[in-house]
Amino acid sequence: MRAVVGGIGRVLAVGVMVAASALSVSSPASAEDQSQAQAPANRVCAKAYVQGTGWTAEQCANTGQSVTVGAAGAGRPVEAVEMAVAGSRLCARGYLQGTGWQAEQCAASGTRITLGAPGKGLRLEAVLFSVQSGMICGNSYVQGVGWNPIWYCGVDGESNGIGTTGQNKRMEAVAFMIV
Repeated sequence: MRAVVGGIGRVLAVGVMVAASALSVSSPASAEDQSQAQAPANRVCAKAYVQGTGWTAEQCANTGQSVTVGAAGAGRPVEAVEMAVAGSRLCARGYLQGTGWQAEQCAASGTRITLGAPGKGLRLEAVLFSVQSGMICGNSYVQGVGWNPIWYCGVDGESNGIGTTGQNKRMEAVAFMIV
């Protein structure tokens, strides 16, 4: 499997994932939220649009925990991922079946971004991501491969990615973790 790498990142070997706890990410509305833009990321939330079933429930996790969304092993592609990070600016872009890389989207702490094309029947094949401050890691369950044995991480603005490009393989689930 060829992993997507959009910059120099760090690889984190993880043997056991900690179950994600359900927490809320709110949109920044105060000066205090804006002043935290330089703080390290401390929470990640995500949900996935799975072909044939729609949006999964949003899952959130604090630092050191992982959040997993999608339907690993079900044979259904993820069409879109919605995600947000608390404590830092998030930037991400998706690689969409037949289209290639989408434009990069960036969002302030707590603001959600959507990658892919929910409800269009196109699979999301890869995701490239970074946080302005701190470390975010990702992993994916890819058709014919399963879960990658390593996590791909980006630190302080470095981009890293999950999934594959140019192989016409679907991601069936994605996982993110703030470290």
